[in-house]
Amino acid sequence: MAAFEQLGQVATVPLELSTKSALTLRARALVKSRLFMAEIDIGEHGVTQNAEYPKWEDAFTVGVRYRPEVSETLVYDKRFEFGSREGFSHITYLSEVDFVEFSSGRHSVEILLPRAFMREIAADLEVPAVTHLGNDACMLADDPVLVSLANRMRPYLDDPHMLDTLHADSFMWSFGIYLMSRYGDLASRRPRIGGLSSWQERLAKELIEINLVNGISLEELARCCDLRVSQFAHAFKHSVGVPPHQWLIQRRVSRATDLLRVGQLNLAEIASQCGFADQAHFTRVFRKRVGVAPAAWRKQT
Repeated sequence: MAAFEQLGQVATVPLELSTKSALTLRARALVKSRLFMAEIDIGEHGVTQNAEYPKWEDAFTVGVRYRPEVSETLVYDKRFEFGSREGFSHITYLSEVDFVEFSSGRHSVEILLPRAFMREIAADLEVPAVTHLGNDACMLADDPVLVSLANRMRPYLDDPHMLDTLHADSFMWSFGIYLMSRYGDLASRRPRIGGLSSWQERLAKELIEINLVNGISLEELARCCDLRVSQFAHAFKHSVGVPPHQWLIQRRVSRATDLLRVGQLNLAEIASQCGFADQAHFTRVFRKRVGVAPAAWRKQT
């Protein structure tokens, strides 16, 4: 239960597990700025203590299933019986889930999409608020895009401290816009967006540069450039060629190469001064970007 407390749930949902197979519930959560994500694993874990299934105020949950599942969900006094294979996704209005019964295990990654954030996205895009998400209070979707989006964030459940605020924000805006356009009635016609002006680009880059260590939110960057979030994200990529969070990573690697070239700091100190979570994170990102590990790069220079 502790893993969910920081997600702001106000209640728990009655959960019934099949008595034939000793299923138990394990869960872990990831919270970073706009991102609210949980991994739900119901199976034969050989433990007697269950976590509790969470319930949130006025929010949808979008889950990608990593094993076949048979379950029954009670929403608005209506029963939904589901049998799905691995790779299917479900979209559920979580606030009205009254009961969940599993006759098989479940392994899924759930990403929370609160209505308040949905309204914020619509207002930012200057379009009407979305009135629905999915064709019912609980539905299944065979959608490879949702699988790809979930898989993009799933590794951070193992290393939460490696997820930057800017990356989490960028992901959630893309995730929300996709869900609301594909499964809701978000207006898709929006004015074309050009690039940043010279002062906006210079300011955005300077703000990212001075916040390499602690990070900065997408909303703060947009506000300082006097743009809406969606405008800023598109305009930055148009002008710079990469999204803001990718530019942040590029600048961290660039600063790291400068410090490596000087040769006075060890790798752990360089990682700390460049905004990486730790030396292992620094090494992994540097090798991916540069092609060699930091220690090897230092020897070559």
